[in-house]
Amino acid sequence: MRVRAVVPTTVLLVLGLLLGHAAAASAESSYGRRGIVTSSAPYVMPIEPFAGYQPQTKCRQKPKPGILALADWLVARGGGYGPISRSCTGTSTSEHKESRAFDWLLDATNPDDQVLAQALLDELFAPDDTGEPAALARRMGIMYVIWNDTMYASYRGFAPERYLSSGCRTRKSCSPTLRHRDHVHLSLTRQGAKGLTSWYYAQQQPPAAG
Repeated sequence: MRVRAVVPTTVLLVLGLLLGHAAAASAESSYGRRGIVTSSAPYVMPIEPFAGYQPQTKCRQKPKPGILALADWLVARGGGYGPISRSCTGTSTSEHKESRAFDWLLDATNPDDQVLAQALLDELFAPDDTGEPAALARRMGIMYVIWNDTMYASYRGFAPERYLSSGCRTRKSCSPTLRHRDHVHLSLTRQGAKGLTSWYYAQQQPPAAG
């Protein structure tokens, strides 16, 4: 009787561990197969875990250093500089109202912009050379990305999911902006927006002496 009681418990524990790693494995399998690997060499801080969802709780109109650094880094790759902050009026919630989201202006109908967006997604969600999945996204404190009707959320292992704005009944009735076809939306955690995760610290390190 004791043996019968122990076996199901052990099975449940194993299943729990497997399910706990399912989201991370999904991101790793999606992007690891592409052969893209990012470097862990620039970092002295340990990699951050996959971030949970941190909804807007206040309205802040002044962007903090992390979101500004991310915006500059993205625009240096190409594309345009979209909004960070949003008006506090209205009842909707948005990380833009806390100045911890950035809209990178790209056009999903433009082949060159498609390449820029895909290159970013590949780099963000690739494993690093130690095998950590979605290493760059985690180090940047990225909470989620939305681009071209697709959402990649940290709290779901950055697995791609079809996205439809709550302001649209169907995609056909939805504007390019609400479908995120004229920009890539990136929301950061509060630590990321403040520039307090490992990627931002690495940007401040002086170059090694040659």
